[in-house]
Order: sequence, then C-alpha cells, then structure tokens
Amino acid sequence: MKVRILGNSIRFRLKKPEVSQFEQVGKVTETAEFGPEPADQLRFSLETYDGETLAIRFISNTTTIYVPQALALNWTQTEKVGFDGEVDTGKGRTIRILVEKDFMCIDGNEEDNAGAYPNPMTKC
Repeated sequence: MKVRILGNSIRFRLKKPEVSQFEQVGKVTETAEFGPEPADQLRFSLETYDGETLAIRFISNTTTIYVPQALALNWTQTEKVGFDGEVDTGKGRTIRILVEKDFMCIDGNEEDNAGAYPNPMTKC
C-alpha cells in the first residue's frame, strides 16, 4: 500500500494483491517500522465496517480508514478505480480521503510495478 499525506488529506493506493486481501479479509495494513517496539511503528489500515459513510480514526499510532461494506464490494469487484470522501474530524474541520487501485508506472521498474494494475495509458 502506498500512503500519501498532503495537508488534511490522505490517499491510499493498493496493488492487486492488497485489493484481493481487502476483498477477502476486510482489512489490509501497511507498517513503517522506526524501531523494534510496537510504539516505534506507524501503521495505516483500510478496513470494512457496517457503517454507511467513510470514517477515519487515529489510535495507538494507527490510522484506520473505515469503508462501508457496500462501497468496498463495489470497488473490489468492479473496474472502479477508486472512491473518495470528506470526513468531519470535529470543530469544523474535515479530512479528505481517497482510496485507489495502484496502476503501473509507465517509466517505473519491475519492482515498483510488481502487483500493480495495468496502466490504462499504455497499450499493454
């Protein structure tokens, strides 16, 4: 999973195996380890839930985006590239969330492109 944060927005880009795991298990997580202890880790997670709208939480060094079941199924089982929304974080503030399938980089190397979706801009 690739994670991009810009201001008060966050974007997750998932490759095919991650989208498949999300569809089958209902959760996928990426971890950055800055040290050996759990407190030294920063985790990003995408998880399905029974709610009706996107939600986000940050607890114990983990940012979790909660995706309604229907939206998750529509995204994983179709050609739909992604989905987005804004979530109220309190005190009149919002965070923009974008989740997308990750396409192969046109000029990327094999390692960067492993597991990515074919890029619609190429004639592969």
